Amino acid sequence: MASVHLMCGFIGFGKTTTARKIAAQHSAVLLTHDDFMVRLYGREKVPEKIFRDRWHKTDDLLWDIAEKIVCAGGSVVLDYGFWSKGSRKAAVERAKRFCDSVTFHQVECDMAVARKRLIERSKTDPSSLDISAETFDDLADRYEPISPDEGFDVIYYRNI
Repeated sequence: MASVHLMCGFIGFGKTTTARKIAAQHSAVLLTHDDFMVRLYGREKVPEKIFRDRWHKTDDLLWDIAEKIVCAGGSVVLDYGFWSKGSRKAAVERAKRFCDSVTFHQVECDMAVARKRLIERSKTDPSSLDISAETFDDLADRYEPISPDEGFDVIYYRNI
């Protein structure tokens, strides 16, 4: 049965590693937002307005691809982050337009561990977005883990 799997977690939590495992378990296509951003635009740091514009264009592309895969009978894993209640609500509404089976995968991790992972990844992985420790710190307040009152189907993962 076709399904949509939505990855929720902050930068450095291990979402992509977990998403790869989920994709393999469900014979699903993994669509990683960061991979597309790097392939389309490179790793360079750009002003926020340019980054947001690129992010939204990539978002539209990935949702279009996801819909095509699901309508063809396949499953997808959208490796985004879905940091806020609003973004999760919008994602479920969009996914439900073309798929009845939508599941969130909440990846949890200690913020200090995630920050350390991000710094190391930015130094060693040329395929990842280059995100500074300062940006991590600035964005940390924007992250809200899924709460039970949101009413979603959620599977939880604890990455140490």
